[in-house]
Amino acid sequence: MVPATGTFEPGHPWRGNPTFQIKYDKPAAQKLMQEAGFGPNKKLTVKIQTSASGSGQMLPLPMNEYLQQALAECYFDVQLDVIEWNTLFTNWRRGAKDPSANGSNATNVTYAAMDPFFALVRFLQSGMAPPVSNNWGFINNPKFDELVKKARQTFEPAARDAALAELHAASVDDAAFLYVAHDVAPRAMSPKVKGFVQPKSWFVDFSPVTVVP
Repeated sequence: MVPATGTFEPGHPWRGNPTFQIKYDKPAAQKLMQEAGFGPNKKLTVKIQTSASGSGQMLPLPMNEYLQQALAECYFDVQLDVIEWNTLFTNWRRGAKDPSANGSNATNVTYAAMDPFFALVRFLQSGMAPPVSNNWGFINNPKFDELVKKARQTFEPAARDAALAELHAASVDDAAFLYVAHDVAPRAMSPKVKGFVQPKSWFVDFSPVTVVP
């Protein structure tokens, strides 16, 4: 696991140059909340829908409880709506307005980011709102839509990467997500296993793998 400062970290072609630098800075967070009218005696109540297990999530309940405690120090009263994984996953497609969201302000679902659609488009483009895809919160940002269109209509790889990087940076600057961690898929295997290449993905190519006697 590594700390997340975006969907993509520095060095990735879709990273871009976000101006909002995600980091742990409790005094700065408290100051921003105080400027918004909140404090120790007036917390912002939010409900987060999550599950206790499922689909490769890394100890989701302890992690969410830690975030609940950490955000409490920044004047958030986080209520966890812990539901079964498949119910959570179904609501991910139904969206925040569906009764199955139970009035939640956010949903916590792990996701893969191996291509532009999975990583960015399905969450950020307004046309991907339920029931079409996974724009759970019905994000409708004309800048996001413009950059998605630009990326879709650009067929030169470097220029397309640049458009996607701009989209990613815009989403980070807009705080579209609360980034926590990347699962880097740690593995332990026998020294008899040869040819395994660790990708930056959960999707592994087993074709070069051999096992020696």
